[in-house]
Amino acid sequence: MSDFDARAVIRLDHLRHNFNKATEAAPASKVMAVIKANAYGHGALAIAEAIRDADAFAVARVKEAIELRNAGFDHPITLLEGVVTSEGARLAKDYDLDVVIHHPQQIEHLKDVSLRCWFKIETGMNRLGLQDDQLDAVAGAVPRSQRLGLFSHFSDADDPEHPKNLAQRQRFDRWRNRLELPGGMSGSAAILGGHGTDLEWIRPGIMLYGINPFSTKPAPLKPVMKLEAPVISVREVSAGETVGYGSRWVAKTQTKLAVLAIGYADGYPREMPTGTPVRIHHEDAQVVGRISMDMLTVAVSTESKVKVGDWAELWGDQLSVESMGERCGTIAYTLVCGVSQRVDRVYVGQQD
Repeated sequence: MSDFDARAVIRLDHLRHNFNKATEAAPASKVMAVIKANAYGHGALAIAEAIRDADAFAVARVKEAIELRNAGFDHPITLLEGVVTSEGARLAKDYDLDVVIHHPQQIEHLKDVSLRCWFKIETGMNRLGLQDDQLDAVAGAVPRSQRLGLFSHFSDADDPEHPKNLAQRQRFDRWRNRLELPGGMSGSAAILGGHGTDLEWIRPGIMLYGINPFSTKPAPLKPVMKLEAPVISVREVSAGETVGYGSRWVAKTQTKLAVLAIGYADGYPREMPTGTPVRIHHEDAQVVGRISMDMLTVAVSTESKVKVGDWAELWGDQLSVESMGERCGTIAYTLVCGVSQRVDRVYVGQQD
């Protein structure tokens, strides 16, 4: 680790807290923890190790599952998008992976391999899922011993009172009862909103990382990632001087500036506007000028004692990642997933 590297401090005790909140919301359900996209940018192997008591893991890509298998994890691992080639099916067999079938054509790739399968049914999301007139034939092509159950996904669970939630559940239950299979529908918003928590499985994802899936109500979660960057320069500019590419920001008065070693190549979005808050030693600072590839500049108070080597928080304990997403016109998911590999992951709070 270099003193010039930004770091993402990952609180594993907060992860455990959030995992426990999922199990408390659905005490009779098994937990399939979603650790796709490198555990939403938090580091899949370390996250998987911290929640080894999950009943299963879920990922999006075969390579993500292979990484877990090569690291010694023997949990059931589900490929949420299934496989779409015969090579993918062979790899799933070689690495003992479970697959989701969401389209009839996928059956063609399973002819020469024996894989455990979930059936994803369309209930209203209209993204992936078998239609009503497809499910009987697809399920019939898979031996009963290899049928794991039914999946679907709520499209409006972030609005717990939305009438579509009940309509989707009713449609799901009709097929679950007909095929006599266990099922699961609930991602993070549904788990926290109380939809589908009576089913056999839940699939917590973003909530594990302490990010609130609701925009209008609080959630009992703790932030897992704190993104920090070191101060590498402190200087002052006079009134009228500019900062950054394009000279977009102009100092109105004598201003003290700190340069941080983080930029859009690290995953801090170039779209972050001037005025975005940063915290240094619990003191307020504000982004000024355009974000560069490797650096950004913040204005600090003239009385600030900030110095080279200090650490600044971009989001985490003092600044919520949800609010940072709103500032640059996106969502917290994209920020944590976008933290690049050159940012050090530092794991703290490991439980015994």
